[in-house]
Amino acid sequence: MKRLLFVAIISIAFSTLAMSQEGSKQTDKKSSSGTAQVLENRFREYADALTKKDTQALDKIWAPDYTFINPQGELVTKVQRMENIKSGATEFQAIRPQREQLKVHGNIAVDIGRVTLESTKYGGKESSGEYRYMNVWTKTSAGWQLQANQITRIEKK
Repeated sequence: MKRLLFVAIISIAFSTLAMSQEGSKQTDKKSSSGTAQVLENRFREYADALTKKDTQALDKIWAPDYTFINPQGELVTKVQRMENIKSGATEFQAIRPQREQLKVHGNIAVDIGRVTLESTKYGGKESSGEYRYMNVWTKTSAGWQLQANQITRIEKK
């Protein structure tokens, strides 16, 4: 009888643990999909701020120590990027992103995809076309901020 009771208790414990883990996975999926939506909205805000040259919005979107790797492979600081936007050396008419991957690790998210840029200038040169991007977002007290990003032109073969 004691053995049967022991087996029953162990079975209930394992069932409870399995249900708890399944519930945790579902919560993770919900929270992950919620984060994906928040980051998609944040990217839209980012693209909108770039096209409108809204440096106030960009200041909130870019983290204080934000770094950009431009298509020429140069490291650009937040201050330098702001100056490029203000001076017109960098400008965009349309930005159309298409996410391919999103990996969320706690307060850090890595967003990878393609983006089509129209009527675009980098360093005063026409740079419209299709690019692959990688954005690294960090969740801060100010919300999700862009910590670093990089874009590479996709050459037509």
